[in-house]
Amino acid sequence: MLNFAPFLRISDCMKLLFTTILLAFAVCVGQSQPPSFSKRAISATRISHGIKIDGKLDEVDWVTAATADGFIQNTPNPGKSATQNSEVWVLYDNTAMYIGARLLDASPDSILRQMTERDGIGNADWFAVLIDAYRDGNNGVGFGVTASGVQYDTKFSASNSGGGFSGVLSSGDESWDAVWDSEIDFTSDGWTVELKIPYSAIRFPSVENQIWNVNFVREVRRSREISFWNEVDPNVSGYLNQSGTLDGISNVKSPVRLSATPYFSMYAENYYDKNSAPKSSWGRSINGGMDIKYGINDAFTLDATLVPDFGQVRSDNQVLNLSPFEVRFDENRQFFTEGTELFNKGGLFYSRRVGGRPLHFFDVDGQLGENETMLDNPAESQLINATKVSGRTNSGLGIGVFNAISSETHATLKNEVSGDKRTVLTSPLTNYNIVVLDQNLPHNSYVSLINTNVLRRGDDYEANITGTRFLLRNKAQSYAFNGKAVVNQKYFPNSATDFGHSYFGEISKTSGQVQWELGYNVESYDYDPNDLGFIFSPNEKSLQGAWSFNKNEPFGNFINGSLTIDAEYTRLDKPNVFAGFGTGLDGFLVTKNRVGFGMFVWLQPVETFDYFEPRADDFSRYYLLPSNRNIGGFISTDYRKKLALDMRVNYRKFDEEGRYRLNLTVSPRFRASDRLSFYLEVGNYNWKNDVGYVTTLDNGQIILGRRDNITVENVLNTTYVFTNKMSLSFRLRHYWAKAEYNNLYLLLENGALANTSYNEFSDDSFNAFTVDAVYRWRFAPGSDIFLVWKNNTENFSEGKNDIQYSYRSSLDRLTEFPQRNSFSVRVIYFLDYLDLKRN
Repeated sequence: MLNFAPFLRISDCMKLLFTTILLAFAVCVGQSQPPSFSKRAISATRISHGIKIDGKLDEVDWVTAATADGFIQNTPNPGKSATQNSEVWVLYDNTAMYIGARLLDASPDSILRQMTERDGIGNADWFAVLIDAYRDGNNGVGFGVTASGVQYDTKFSASNSGGGFSGVLSSGDESWDAVWDSEIDFTSDGWTVELKIPYSAIRFPSVENQIWNVNFVREVRRSREISFWNEVDPNVSGYLNQSGTLDGISNVKSPVRLSATPYFSMYAENYYDKNSAPKSSWGRSINGGMDIKYGINDAFTLDATLVPDFGQVRSDNQVLNLSPFEVRFDENRQFFTEGTELFNKGGLFYSRRVGGRPLHFFDVDGQLGENETMLDNPAESQLINATKVSGRTNSGLGIGVFNAISSETHATLKNEVSGDKRTVLTSPLTNYNIVVLDQNLPHNSYVSLINTNVLRRGDDYEANITGTRFLLRNKAQSYAFNGKAVVNQKYFPNSATDFGHSYFGEISKTSGQVQWELGYNVESYDYDPNDLGFIFSPNEKSLQGAWSFNKNEPFGNFINGSLTIDAEYTRLDKPNVFAGFGTGLDGFLVTKNRVGFGMFVWLQPVETFDYFEPRADDFSRYYLLPSNRNIGGFISTDYRKKLALDMRVNYRKFDEEGRYRLNLTVSPRFRASDRLSFYLEVGNYNWKNDVGYVTTLDNGQIILGRRDNITVENVLNTTYVFTNKMSLSFRLRHYWAKAEYNNLYLLLENGALANTSYNEFSDDSFNAFTVDAVYRWRFAPGSDIFLVWKNNTENFSEGKNDIQYSYRSSLDRLTEFPQRNSFSVRVIYFLDYLDLKRN
């Protein structure tokens, strides 16, 4: 057996590695030249007459304004003139800026205009403006509108500023929603757009004469041609840093930015269990609260949510988790997805911790007394309020402060003999706090300082994390050095404080056809950011590198393509021992018919020392995972057609008889009309003869099992859009997974498996069915009515008779399990101080 451990001692070469990285970066900075493309400029014109936002561009002010034209392709032919001409004008007054665009088209009848929900593009032409008011190349906003009149806005930050692909708007924070106005109109030679963007939707410096980075972008969907006013080279990372310049806006001030969005919601909930008495029970509730947004000054904004109600958010994708790691769920609560780019610096904020699972949720069973059963154990804490303040000074210093409070949470226990009930505290009153300082540096670089803090009332521990994150780019935007360093502390009453740390450094070539990266990461034995952050596993060291070749212009029968080679070497931090090595190759091509396909290969040529699967807290035990190879690929057909198909497959073969993994996902999408669309995702995931953890015996012996782990997941999404302000969406998910054990083994000290007399039943299954149906009507700017139906049916197996061993049985038994149905109405109304003042 090959042994890679002696070849590289990461701890011994760490200083050499970072010295090399810094010297190489210094050389790159000194030798690199600025980009060759020029920076275009346009001046805004102050309006002398009123502008009616109707998409017609028939006011005299549009005629006298300076014109931005001569768009340049980003794809499919980078650097060449756009095939369809575009003209853009910028006007302004004391309250807003106005964008007018005439988007000429040689075949106006062929303009695609699929109707979507807000913040969706779909199969439609679109136009957008990108604004970087502080000219740092990292932070900005985008406002777009499709040929069906659907608004789309997004917020860019250093972590999502895009580059190298065509998803311009989707590369930002799509959850950010501003209140602005837009209309479109169609003409004999194309279509026109009018945007009115109030200054309350943009943060900008407090100076007399504004100079902003801006760019205008358009997609002609039928040809998938994306073009920019100021050229955006796909071989250079980022969009905002490749913008042109807008001047001419003067003597304007950020208005009083004060708005409130009160909400009112009503719920009717039904719980049905055919095996209980009564079988059906109803509950009702009425809730009210408010979101407040206040502009403290030109640059800083306070956002607060008071008595929030998240009952209408989309259901989580619950799974059967057999891994040693926590499942990370998506954040679907709008307050925690919108405007959180500063707080996400360094990856130390996992917002699902706020109002999430109670600290002692899993400890309740151990507190059950004689004859006691658990009546209720809430899976989420009640959030009382949350507040965030964020903004950026004229000197480029971003400041963010987040604070949230969740109330006490209790489980309810009942004595079945006496009938007495009692409560057990599962989570104390808890305060969550984050402070972020983020300084822009030259060449679209930055350095950040982050602190997170969790305070709990009572005898539970408290947690604090302090970290820094930085990204340094050279003037040509061709090389970057980025990294972070984090220290976490846990304070236990009357006990010592636990310390842990993590750090990471990487140098990379970020532009050009050939790009590469080399990085080193350490997470210490005691590193634990999971009170407010998220990490799958600590106690790891890794050295990783990658090299890629990117072809972003047409060649042969292809539009673009990429090839990447990467490798990773891992060790434990404590003890400092070899863990694993892997190397791989992946690539993709996109044909001129817009069919994309790709393949990957990942090799682990030596046995991996898996210190996580045995679940030993001190990492003293490991399972010896056989060498293996994983090969897979994907194909994605043209989304412009009514019927399109995505398919992914991978096959992982272990050097062990009969052990493999085979996954297949098929995702057809059908556009019945410009208003009605269907998207189905069918996944089948098979682990045959997989080896995994079962239990740890009282004598310390660890039991693993060889099992067949089969999962089937089907998700259907259907959307009907009545208008660009009214839609109906329907999401159905059925998930079934089983783990059927063939043999049980004792884990030996050398990581091998041996026969054991332990034969406890260990099979498991999970069956879940959810429905989320949402009707949304935006009846006024920023104001919505939601009608929501949610259904949740799920079953974690309990005992032999409860296991569903086949997908068919999982379907047949769905009606046997308890189900919850929730019907709700929610009305939110946007109140703006300036509108109220004018009225």
